[in-house]
Formats: sequence, C-alpha cells, structure tokens
Amino acid sequence: MKFLFIAALMGLTHFTLNAQCNGHASLCGKAYDEVAYLTTHNAFNTSADGFSLPNQNNTLTQQLNEGVRGFMLDVYNYFGTPTVYHGNFILGTSPLSDNLAEFKNFLDANPNEVVTIILECNVSANDIEDEINDAGLSPYLYTHNGTWPTLQDMIDSNTRLVFFSDVDDASASQGWYHYMWDWMVETHYSINDINDFNCDYNRGDSLNDLFIFNHFVTSGLTGTGQEAESQQANSNPFLLDRMLQCQAEKGKFPNFITLDFYELGDGLDATNTMNGIDPLDVPDSEDNIQVYPNPFSDQLHLNRKGLSVSDVQLFDSKGVNVIDKVTVLLSKDFLTLETNTLPKGIYWLQVGEQMVKMTKL
Repeated sequence: MKFLFIAALMGLTHFTLNAQCNGHASLCGKAYDEVAYLTTHNAFNTSADGFSLPNQNNTLTQQLNEGVRGFMLDVYNYFGTPTVYHGNFILGTSPLSDNLAEFKNFLDANPNEVVTIILECNVSANDIEDEINDAGLSPYLYTHNGTWPTLQDMIDSNTRLVFFSDVDDASASQGWYHYMWDWMVETHYSINDINDFNCDYNRGDSLNDLFIFNHFVTSGLTGTGQEAESQQANSNPFLLDRMLQCQAEKGKFPNFITLDFYELGDGLDATNTMNGIDPLDVPDSEDNIQVYPNPFSDQLHLNRKGLSVSDVQLFDSKGVNVIDKVTVLLSKDFLTLETNTLPKGIYWLQVGEQMVKMTKL
C-alpha cells in the first residue's frame, strides 16, 4: 500500500501554494500600510444573521473565508451588553461577543492571516477590552509603535488583529486600541447615487498613513445597502478605475476597500490588482488553486473556480485516505475542510491530479 502511494506521488504534478500572508506569498514583505484589504461596511449587518435592511448577505465567518480582511462594526450598549446593530436595535441585534468569537475561530485556524476591525463605538474602551479578553483575543492584538511592520512580521509575532475606534478614550495600557483618526483618512460615506462618487476626503488628516476607501451606495433614509447599486459599484473596471483615479489624484494608496454586498461584482479581484498580485496567482482555472494555511490546524481552505467536493482527497503519511474523517464544506468556489479531528503530522492533499504536502499542527 505504501509503495503504491509513493508511486502515485511521483506521477502527480505539484501545485504552488499561494497563501503565505493574507492569501499570497507576495504580500509577506509588504508593510501593513502598503496592503489593500477587502473590507465590509457594517460587516455584522447581514441577511444571513436575520438583520433587516442589511449591508451584507453573508456571515462574518463566510466573509473571512472568502477573503475579507477588514470589518466595520457599530457597537452600542444594549441593556448593559456591548451589542452590534445599525441605526436602530429594532432592525436586529447581535452581542459583540458572538462576532468576536467568529474572529477568534478564524485566527486560531488560520495562522497566516492578518485581520483589521474598525469600530464605530458607543461603548467605552474598557468595555471593548473586557469583551476581547473574554473572547480570548488578547494574545492576537497588535500595538502600533512608529513604523508599520510587514505582514510577515505580524504573523511571526502572532499579533495579527488590529483594532481601530472612532472614539479616543484608550488608557495608557490600551495601546492596541488605536484612535482611527490618528492614523486614517477616508473618502465620503454618504453616497446615495453611484454617479456621486468622488475622491474628496471626509474625516481624518490627509497625511495619515492609512486610507479608508469608502465605496458603497446607501439609502438616504436608512443608510442601508442597495444590492442593485452594489452589483454595479463593485464591478470592474468601475471599482478599479475609481481606486486608481483616487490614488493618482490624492497620491495615497487605498488600504481599506470598503464595500456593501462584497460578494457582488469583483471586489476581491480589484483588491488583488491593487496589491500587485499576478492574476495567475488567483484561482481561475483547474490548474490554479489556492490552499491555505500551511501549516494548518483546525481548518484547511481551498479556492478554485469549479471546485467540487469529489475533487479532493487527503492522505496521511502512511498513504491512508482520511477525507472521510473530516467535514467538508463547500460555498461558491471556496471549500473548507474541518480538520480538528485529525492528529498532528504530515498529510498529502490531492485535488484532481495534483498533490501537495501539508503539515497539521
């Protein structure tokens, strides 16, 4: 059996892993402020979670699995509990702790990913800190001091969660709780017609390091998302052209590409282009696959157009196929293996006629 497995390995083509830092090895050497991040406006306000008048369709977990790395959350005190909702609690609420649990699960399972949370905050920094401690996220917190590190530096130090708040109430011991307008500038967010987008700055100093590129159309009455307009706004070349126009006009690289209904249009493709990622690194054919992270722990993600569950096999070091010991989840072109039941060790992941060596931590 082992001989046959080794012989099979020799006859298979190895594919390249494109997932070292936020999905791509080419991002590892870039500083945090040199990277563009697909970002969701009112990320929590989803139809999947039962919110009325949503800005997004998919849960935070699905957003994370599909490449979103920046998240805008509105936090209020709701009967003594830090709670996310948009505008009015009648439209739907969720405890902030539930959101933080999703981030914790993702960061635990994906050691090569850097995530940013941007708060519109109506509770205190101490309240937020209590929630973070309770969620077990404290070890992941990044504190900025001077020069922005590379993504690889943040991954190596395991400080992969960056917090910003629109309220400047952090104590001296809460250096990780960054007042966003010390570091960020944004374009206008109150756009009610797709023809009204412009590159003018709104809040923040133009000299700040980070650029929030607000790019969503909302209702003038409710401030909630418009799916039809999002489909057009998020499409290319419309989105990419606007980013390039504002970069040229302002001389500032767009960092947080903030969208409603991010899955509509081409937001991830446009973000990848801004990051200088070669289109060949983006899975768009049977011969081009993203697999991440490697090493992996509780989850292993695959991304390729046309991917199906039957395409994937997973062998242990003895050549035994253990795919039936994991839970396989498929969403669009993203497939997730829930691997927490597998022991640590070396595995071989086979997709079609391609195979790669993986390490389970």
